[in-house]
Amino acid sequence: MQRNTTLLLATCLSLGAAAQCPDSTAMLFNSDFETGNGGLVTSGYPDWEHGAIGTQLVDSLCTSTFNNTIGAHSGTQGWGTVLRDCYHNSGDTSVVGLTVDLSDPAYTGAELRFWHWWEVFTNFDYIFIRVNGQQVYLNNSQQFSQVWVQQTIDLSPFLGLSAVNITFHLYATTVVNKAGWYLDDMQVTACLPSSGSTAMDERPAVGLWAWPNPAEGTLHVRSTGPGPRSWRLLDLGGREVLQGSSAGADTWTIDTEGLAGAHVLELRTPRQVLHRRVLLR
Repeated sequence: MQRNTTLLLATCLSLGAAAQCPDSTAMLFNSDFETGNGGLVTSGYPDWEHGAIGTQLVDSLCTSTFNNTIGAHSGTQGWGTVLRDCYHNSGDTSVVGLTVDLSDPAYTGAELRFWHWWEVFTNFDYIFIRVNGQQVYLNNSQQFSQVWVQQTIDLSPFLGLSAVNITFHLYATTVVNKAGWYLDDMQVTACLPSSGSTAMDERPAVGLWAWPNPAEGTLHVRSTGPGPRSWRLLDLGGREVLQGSSAGADTWTIDTEGLAGAHVLELRTPRQVLHRRVLLR
């Protein structure tokens, strides 16, 4: 057991500490919105539009136009809350989003990446993102981005779910309207272990997820296995550095403060032993 664990951990030595996906990446969604709307779905008030993002947008009072040479982040097409006008006072009723499948048990992490530009009256209005109804991003303070900004959202807490619904919202209730929120060049990726990297006697981690990976101070763990579950964290020599139990919960956290480098998370259930490679920093 210890020999095989050491082989697995040695493979981890080549991982870069800053990599989001230490091994390989699966592309689950990828669109620059040039040849279509990317399959994003709108609902509610029809502020969200797909089309050309021009270099001339209305001013903050919605009375005239001014030159703002943003255009799209790439090409000419993208999404925006009314492409050539200010957004409306529709509350949180204009929504655009997409759904991805993160149920593959091989996934060790997932993230959403996109570019966005915004001008929003943040005294009262704000922009936010929900995943399966849970808010994962909020801007209620920075009114004007001025340039395109790349945003990354960690989707790892939703690993194991077959329908992960990502929605973009602009909440607006005041009479001061601005140019709005624009989206371009969007991707959803999942992390996959490299082939041949799980050289262990026990079964691979089907039903065991750990995130973020790499982790800094706190490792979140989720398991769908039945019955009582105990876990161990093994170091590069296959030695146990931490241990505990899930206390009957499907999701729990492990304090990894002070630990660094490649480790293996081992989970034992009444029926099986599962392993998941993790990188700590």
